[in-house]
Amino acid sequence: MLPVANALRRAGYRVETPEIPGYTYAIGTKMRSWRDWLQAALATFDALAAEHDSVSVGGLCVGGMLALAVAAQRPGKVQALTVLSPSVFFDGWGLPWLTRLRHIGYYSPFRYFWKVREKEPFGVKNPLIRRWIAREMEQRKISAAGAAYLPLTGLYESERLLAFVKHSLADISVPTLIIHAREDEISTLRSPHYLLERLGSRIKHLHVLENSYHMVTLDNERQQVIAAIGAFFHEQAQPLPRATVQPFPPQARVA
Repeated sequence: MLPVANALRRAGYRVETPEIPGYTYAIGTKMRSWRDWLQAALATFDALAAEHDSVSVGGLCVGGMLALAVAAQRPGKVQALTVLSPSVFFDGWGLPWLTRLRHIGYYSPFRYFWKVREKEPFGVKNPLIRRWIAREMEQRKISAAGAAYLPLTGLYESERLLAFVKHSLADISVPTLIIHAREDEISTLRSPHYLLERLGSRIKHLHVLENSYHMVTLDNERQQVIAAIGAFFHEQAQPLPRATVQPFPPQARVA
């Protein structure tokens, strides 16, 4: 999320990208429950809300689910919400076949030992960026695209968070921007459309990217992603008069 964060800072926003214990990747860090992730995110939100009149939240993939959970837990307090590459369903073309067996591991001791190795294309369509990520994964076991290995316990907790969010969608009335790539290798467009149909927001907009994979903040259309988020936050910073508020079209492409 750093490219987005840095661009928003240059535009005059205060931006926090909190390190959440047991969620943010660090070698040797013990995985924690999704409830611990949410409490840490809420603590950061509450600290910002105590200093600012308007606070917006967002994230990519599981981070987007965490942002939705914050909005659900702080009704009426989140100004705007941006959800990037949401993975409600793991049905993309790039998932290894073992992923389909993950639920067997969830309810067995394997959950604490099984790790899923990240591999090509690392969520990136751009070949130059992909080679850089591959080198970082090999040398440092971490890159801008994430960690080289994902513990199965992390996937398990992510899906528990997702279950909470799915039950909360109708109660989330925050103006929401969703950005998703048509060729996302983790989740198809079924995921963002699921959110659009169930979110309680009157203002909700989907940008469909045509030249990116899952990591939309790093890939070919990253500048469009940054511009779309900046424009959306700027628009929502000054709420429209109630009589003129209209929902965004259910789908719009980023040119």
